[in-house]
Parts: sequence; structure tokens; C-alpha cells
Amino acid sequence: MMESCPGCDLLPWLVLPGLLVFLGYWYLTQNHQHWKKQNVPSLPDPLPIFGHMLPVITLRDNIGTFAERLHWYNKDASMLGFHFMGQPALLVREAELVKIVLQANFSSFRSNLLQLSERNDPVLSKNPFFINEPGRWKETRMRIGSHLTGTKLGRLFVIVDQVVRQMKSFTDRRIGSNGFYECELKGYFVRCTGEVVANAAFAIHGQSFEDQPERLSFYEMAKTIFEPTTINGIKQALLFYLPAFGELLGVSFLQKSTDAFFRENVTAIIKQRREQNASEPPSDFLQYCIDAAPEQDIDAIVADVIIFYMDMYETSSTSLASIFYQLSRHPDIQAKLREHVTEVVQSEGDGRVTYESLKRMTYLDQVINEALRILSPLGALTKLCSEPIRLTGSDGITCELRPGDPVFVSIQALHLDEKYWPDPERFDPDRFAAENEAQRNKMAFLVFGEGPRMCVGMRLGLMVVKMTIANLLMNYQVEASPKTKLPLEIDPTSIVSNVKGGLWARFQKLDQ
Repeated sequence: MMESCPGCDLLPWLVLPGLLVFLGYWYLTQNHQHWKKQNVPSLPDPLPIFGHMLPVITLRDNIGTFAERLHWYNKDASMLGFHFMGQPALLVREAELVKIVLQANFSSFRSNLLQLSERNDPVLSKNPFFINEPGRWKETRMRIGSHLTGTKLGRLFVIVDQVVRQMKSFTDRRIGSNGFYECELKGYFVRCTGEVVANAAFAIHGQSFEDQPERLSFYEMAKTIFEPTTINGIKQALLFYLPAFGELLGVSFLQKSTDAFFRENVTAIIKQRREQNASEPPSDFLQYCIDAAPEQDIDAIVADVIIFYMDMYETSSTSLASIFYQLSRHPDIQAKLREHVTEVVQSEGDGRVTYESLKRMTYLDQVINEALRILSPLGALTKLCSEPIRLTGSDGITCELRPGDPVFVSIQALHLDEKYWPDPERFDPDRFAAENEAQRNKMAFLVFGEGPRMCVGMRLGLMVVKMTIANLLMNYQVEASPKTKLPLEIDPTSIVSNVKGGLWARFQKLDQ
């Protein structure tokens, strides 16, 4: 009779955990040799689960600064492999490859990487930026675009003009007897873009220029969405990089109180306007949404209004901050731009900036483009491969991309790459002069994106930015402030390119 082996009954229980650990590790790391097998230069040592994204997850980088670091990791290569969480991903460094991704082979990259849960963000998930189904995003984009035609922008200009006048009154009050108003530029311009959104999209007074706005005013509620805080940074990490976990926890981009505030205001105005059935309804964005589909459900109209808010509020204020920061540091260019704006306005006789006069301010366009080249409001574009494709760089490096593979483009790094921009750190609006157009590579300037999915609100955003700059420069001198911390560093808790500590400047009336 065989004797039983002491401890043999425990052997399976000892082997099984080890086997499970081994299989789990193999599963989580099986793609780690993906780029080596394709002979594509890549970042070393991806971590299980997180890949190379741990700096973003732990809020040491935002997505823009992370992509910028990737771009400079191997400056001699046309592309760089890395791991987005547990998945092989690619960053393209050449403008020619960027053109393939965003334009020439758009059908292979029609989807955006970052998405939101329809369950937790039922309104914001309808933004065309977060929609990947071809039919849905095209339909939404066309609908929003129909609200922003040249004629309708001309009508919205009246609202923008009124808001800019309020901004000048606010600035004069703040200057007071001090002789100047020193401010953090993003916070200053959020008042302007926020009031435009409140007036045009929500048909309410946003209280953006009140000295003490109410706690539940549009100005105070809107600030909570994009404000760079650790809590917002953690939320964004869960939403965009750990979406299954974020959905399980019920994390949403819009706070429930903010969602309710927007929804209740829009619902009340829609009901009021439908009951009044005026022969000449207001010419604002909300009315355009109502007119497009009078019987459309409230959620869809609220979604369109939120899209307007997303495209207007944050990116336009961030852009204005970057532009005025550069103008404050380059008084010669500021003086030249003021002279140009004044000349165009005076040529029309009444001394006021008009919708048509903005179109003739060509040097203003140059200044805007150059300032946003140096500090773009959005640091990176993130796409998702939707069809198999082979990419080949000018250096002969090739890679095979599969559906579902993430593809990154660093906007900020391309804008500062000396391959495309001589002396890239220098602020020189003449780079964008008409006579220099042939020397520029269009795909190395991506402030508004490129291709079929470029920013749908670009024309409106530019109108607001140009109107604000023109009016402020005709009334104020802008000077640099020592409160700006140099060198500039992007806040890692911010989804856009907000600078740590802010960009500061001083406004002084020209007639002083």
C-alpha cells in the first residue's frame, strides 16, 4: 500500500496562485515587444496595466506635455512607439505623417481616442469631439455648423460687441485710481468668453463682470468645469484613461449640479419662447438650435448648447491669455498691431470695430497665429486607428497599425520644431504674412486641428478673440507683470494648456 506524500494535498493550492500570477503577468505584458518586432523606435520598460501613462495618471503631466516629451524623446525618428495603458500606441513626428493621419487617409483615423460614457455624461457625450460613430458625428457637426454660418455669425456679433463693451467698463472700474489693473489673464478673459456663452447660448445674464457674482450665477457655475484642480485632474484621469473604472464609480465630466443648472435654464427659456411664438425671435445660438428642430427633445438642444460652451468658453479664454501675454512682452509688436487696428477702424468712419472690419485686420490674424503657435491652447491630438494601414516615415521606418491602436500628435512640439519653424522660440508674426505662406508647412500648425474633424467652432472663436483684442488695444496699453513665473510650466491638472500660477499682465488706459 502506497504511503501518502506529506503536504502533497497542499501542492495544487501552492502551484495555482503562482500559475495565475504568471498568466496574469503574461497577459498584461504580451504586447510589450510589439514595437521591437516592427523595428520601430519606442519608449523602454512599459508597466503592466499603465504602459507609459503613469505620469498622466498621477498628474505629473497632462496629455499635452506627455505628448510633447514623447516628441522630443528621439528627434531623429519619424515616429515613436509607446504603450497607452496596456495597448501599443504610436506618436508621429513628421508633418507628412500628420497629414496622412488627419487628412489624406482620414478614413483610417476617423475616430478620436478620448470618449465619454453616455450613461454618466448623457449631454456632453453628444459633443462631436467625443462621438466616433461616423454617421452620428457627421450629423452633429453639420447641425452645429449650420448654426455658425457667416450670416448667423454676423448676428451673434451684436452680442459679442455688447459683452466687449461690458468688459471695457469692468476694466475701467478695476483701473480706478491705481492707474493700472494687474490681473491673471486667463481669469480675466474667462469673464468675456463666459458672458458671450451666457448671453448667446443660455439667454441669461452671466454676472461675469459683477464685482460679487452670486454663488449660482453662470459665471460661478461655469468655472467649476475646467478649473485646474487636483479633483478635476483625477476625474479626467478616470474618465479618459481608466474609463471602465470611472464608469463603475459613476464619475462624470459635468457635476450633477452644473448639469442641472444648465438644463433648467435652457428648458425654461425654450418653454418661454415656444409659448410666446414671437414673429421676430432673438438672434442667438439658443434660438438657432430651437429653430433647427422645433420639436427636438430638450436633451438634444442642451447638448448643442453645451457644445457651444465647450468650443467657446475655455479654448478662447486660454487663447486670449496667450496672445496678450506675448503682446505684453513685445511692446513694439503691440504698438504695430494697435496702429493697424486703428487704421482699419478709422477707414470705416465711425470709429467702431465691425464684423466686416475684423476681416480686414490681416496683421491681427498674424499675431493671433504666432502667439498660438508658441503656446497652443490644446497640446495634443489623440486619434484611434479605425482601419488597417501601413505608415512609412521619410527615414524609412515603417509600422503596421491595427484598428484600435491609438495615434498621438504633439501640437505643441510641432509648433516649436526647428525643422518647420526657424528660431521657433522667437515671437515673429511675420511668419504668417501672406508673402511667407509658401515657406510654411500647413500640417505643422494645428491650433484648430486639421481635416474633417477640425474645430467646428473655429470661426466663432476667432471672431470673439479678434473682437476682444481689437477693442482692448484701442483703449489700453498692456505691460508685462513680474507675477508670471518663468519659465512657463503647464498645469498637469488642466485638460488644456493652462500655465501654473497663470499668465499675468497690467492694463493701463491709453489716455493716461
